[in-house]
Amino acid sequence: MGYPSEPHRQQQEAAAFAPHDPYGPGPQYTAGPDHLGGPPYGYGPPTPPTPPRRRLALVLALAIGVPVLLIGGAATAWFVLIQPVRDSITSAPASPADPRPSAEGPAEPATRPSEEPAQETAAPRADDDDPLTSRPGGTVTLTGLESGSKMAVTLNQIYHDAAPTADGAQPRPGNRLAAVQLTLTNKGRVVYNDAPMNGAVLIDSGSQQYPFSISRVEQGLPFHWMTSIKPGDSLKGTVVFEVPEDAELVRFQFALNSGYAQQRGEWSLR
Repeated sequence: MGYPSEPHRQQQEAAAFAPHDPYGPGPQYTAGPDHLGGPPYGYGPPTPPTPPRRRLALVLALAIGVPVLLIGGAATAWFVLIQPVRDSITSAPASPADPRPSAEGPAEPATRPSEEPAQETAAPRADDDDPLTSRPGGTVTLTGLESGSKMAVTLNQIYHDAAPTADGAQPRPGNRLAAVQLTLTNKGRVVYNDAPMNGAVLIDSGSQQYPFSISRVEQGLPFHWMTSIKPGDSLKGTVVFEVPEDAELVRFQFALNSGYAQQRGEWSLR
C-alpha cells in the first residue's frame, strides 16, 4: 500500500477545509451557457426559520400590562394618600377662636326663676274657654269623640228627693230617688245622637257613684233612649237616680258619647 498521488491528496485537503453549509446541501448548478456559475435568477439562499410566537405574545403582554399597572397604582395612591387629606380640609369646622358676632345681641335665658310662689293649677277648660266645673244653673261646653261634635250642657235643677210616678218603678226599701234636669244645646257641626242618661253619674260624700235609674219622677220627663239634636237645637230632659236615703249628694258628672268622651263636666251640689 503506497501514499496517494499528489493531485489526489490536494483534492482531499480542499474538501476537508471547505466551508460547511448550515442548511444542508443545495441543488448543484453546473456552469454552462445557461448558468454562469451560480443559481438561476429567482432562486436565492433558503429562508431562515420563523422565530417562535411566544416572544410576540410576551411583548404584547408587557406593552399592555405595564401601562395598566401604572394607571391603577396612581389611582390607588390618590384615594389612599390625597383624598383623605382633601376631605379633612373641606369638612374641617370653623375655628372657635373666630366666632361671628350675632346681630340680635346676647341670648336671654330661656326661663327666669319665679320670685312669686307657685299658684294652683287652673281647672281644665273646654274648647270655648268655659270651665269644665260649675254649679247648678251653670253651663259647661263639652266635645265628643266625633269631629265637630260640641254640646253646651246646663244643669237647670237638682232634686235630692224626687217623687216617683205611680206607674213607674218604685225605689227599693231604704232608698230614695234623686233627679237632675238638664238642657242640651248642640253647638257643633254634626247631629248629636246618643242616650244622654248613659253619660250621667251622681257622686255622694263617700265618693260612691250612682248610675241612672229607669224610674220616672213627677219633676220632669226623661230623655229618650235615642235622643237626636241637630246643630243649633236644644232639648230638655230629666235623669233619675236611685240612692240611699241617708246619702249626701255632692257632685254630678256628665260626658258625651254615653260617657266615653274625653271631656267630662262636673257640677258641685254643695
